[in-house]
Amino acid sequence: MAWLPTLIGPLSLAAGILLLLMVLAVLLWLTGKLEGYDPINEMLFRDNPALGVRYALFVLSVVFALLGIFDRAPGESGAWLFIQNAVLALVLIYLSRYLNDWLILSRFDNNREVVQQKNLAVAIVEGATYLASAFVIAGAFDDWESGRILAVAWFVIGQLLLIVLAWLYRLVDRDIDAALDGQNFAAGIALGSFLLAGGLVCGALVSGPSQGWRHDVLIVTIYLIVWIFLMLIAHILSDSLVFRSTKLRDELMQQRNIAAALCKAVIFLSVTLGYIHG
Repeated sequence: MAWLPTLIGPLSLAAGILLLLMVLAVLLWLTGKLEGYDPINEMLFRDNPALGVRYALFVLSVVFALLGIFDRAPGESGAWLFIQNAVLALVLIYLSRYLNDWLILSRFDNNREVVQQKNLAVAIVEGATYLASAFVIAGAFDDWESGRILAVAWFVIGQLLLIVLAWLYRLVDRDIDAALDGQNFAAGIALGSFLLAGGLVCGALVSGPSQGWRHDVLIVTIYLIVWIFLMLIAHILSDSLVFRSTKLRDELMQQRNIAAALCKAVIFLSVTLGYIHG
């Protein structure tokens, strides 16, 4: 039975996550009721895939944010610490949800698009903002030794950077809102993957021990500017790719080609992963 102690930790954490999923199911049902719709009716009777995408990515984001906080928490792990960190992760993801709704998808009524219109394009972008925020949270709480207040401050900074990145994408691609409104799922994948890449880079930016605000801000600024430049190059080059006689951008925006959107997503995410791990 020497192997039993090795399994206690993983099994305990998995059991905690399972209980968390049950709590999240209740909270999402209550949130839906408060916002004027019945989640069970939407998902089981109206077969609303957009709401399913919203819920799935929200739950994954809470779990990822929790593990990002919990893995780096000082001291011994335990049930009480797990509960505290789960509440913190949930609150921060909920906060990011409203910030992102107001400032990233400000031109849309998300509930109308996702619930009433079953708009998968808006749902995938909304879900990508949840995951991006989870990466930011995991990065912000990388340096627990400096205290929770500083970690929350870095979360706010990372969240603001994510919002700025969404605005920059709109400046480069001015047709993106019309495409989302027209339920162009391919366009949603392209924007969602960019925001997800932004979450990865913002999470990397705000992670690690602080070297002082002046030094940290300088490093963050330089690091982010270089990444934006890389993304701009990737965006321009990918849009210029020609498949037979059609450009990738035309496949995305006019033909709504999901395969082309996934190609663009792979470019955004692969370049970003190489950048943050370099």
